[in-house]
Amino acid sequence: SSGINAEYGGCTFVGIDIMPDFIEEGKAKLTEHGVQDKGELLVGDMMKLSEVLGDQKFTHVLALGCLLYIQDDIDSFYEQLKQHCNPGTWIVAQDFTRTCTVEEIKPVMNHFRSKVEFLMPDEYMKKILDAGFSLQYYNNDNNDGVVKSADTIMAGGSKLLAEGLLKKEDFTHPALRDALAAGRFIYGTYIYTV
Repeated sequence: SSGINAEYGGCTFVGIDIMPDFIEEGKAKLTEHGVQDKGELLVGDMMKLSEVLGDQKFTHVLALGCLLYIQDDIDSFYEQLKQHCNPGTWIVAQDFTRTCTVEEIKPVMNHFRSKVEFLMPDEYMKKILDAGFSLQYYNNDNNDGVVKSADTIMAGGSKLLAEGLLKKEDFTHPALRDALAAGRFIYGTYIYTV
C-alpha cells in the first residue's frame, strides 16, 4: 500500500518482506502504478532491520498484519525499530490479539502456522508503552470487515475443497473466521509515535 500512496502523495518508501515472491509481486504492482522509482522493496527479515535497512531512518512506519508472527519477541523488534525512526515518527500497526486463553485459539495459531501465543490487547499496548513509544490511538472495531474477508476466502476455499484442489487439513480459515466472529481473536489498529 505504501507504493500506491506514493502515486498520490509524493512520498518515498521502503518495503520489506521475507518472501522473495511477495517482493516480486510488489515490484510488479509498483510498475503498474508508475511508482517503481519512488522507493524500493527489499527481501529481508524484520527481526534484522539494520541488516536490511542500514542506517536509514523514517518518518512513518506501516506494520499491517505482520507483527503477529513476532509477538513473542516484539520487545526486540521495537528496540530495532526505534533505531530507524526519526523523532516524532508515526507508526501504524494493524495486528491480531486474543481475548481468551491460548488453548482456545490453538486452531487459529495453526491457521497462521505459528507457535506464537498471541498477546491480549492490554499486553500488546503495554509492550508499546514499555518500548518508549507514545500510544496515540487504538481501536478493535475492525472485526466486522475482517470477518467479511474471511467469509469471502472461505467461500473460495470451500469451492477448492469441493473440486478436490485443496486438502481439508490445509483449509484452516474456518477456525480464524469463527474466532473473529466470537470475539476471541480481534484485529486492532494501533497508532503510536516515537
